[in-house]
Amino acid sequence: MSLFKKLTALPYMLVFLALLMPLANVSCSVKENDKPIAEATFYQIASGIDLDKSLNDPALGQMHRIVKENPKTLDRFKMQMPNFPKMEPIRHLYGILAAIFLAALFSWFVPLASTVMGLLSMVSLWSLLMKLSQLGNELGIPLLKVEGGIGLYCASFLILIGTAMNIATMVRPAVVARRERKKKSKAK
Repeated sequence: MSLFKKLTALPYMLVFLALLMPLANVSCSVKENDKPIAEATFYQIASGIDLDKSLNDPALGQMHRIVKENPKTLDRFKMQMPNFPKMEPIRHLYGILAAIFLAALFSWFVPLASTVMGLLSMVSLWSLLMKLSQLGNELGIPLLKVEGGIGLYCASFLILIGTAMNIATMVRPAVVARRERKKKSKAK
């Protein structure tokens, strides 16, 4: 096995570190250059975020004030998140981690399968972000804006690098074989 093919798994393994960085930034859409009120990593989302711990001070105070002043809001929050202020864990996100691990493993044996697993995991990460952005509307707080964090962009970039390396691994033997055929045809 060539060194390049061995290194193909490296970008996929680095995705696990990229997911330690904030996957999503939540901010208020009213203010243009507002700082994020919450930054959640992939692992926090998968294991369930405690809003009391993850929200920044002004937003945390606003949430408690809204709940205290309007009991119906608390009922709406509890309908979406039964353990409010702790969000429900999303355990199936660990499947994305398994897909990334399989992409790294397959990169040594079956580059095409590795490419497919990597791209599927990237699409799943972006669909998770879209689902999180809908959560504000479901809670009745349309002012919340959810954007991709640096962890999401970094993970996507690393997956694309791994995909490019897999494609290079698949195409190289065909290019070498074609060069050899050209050399043979010129030698005749």
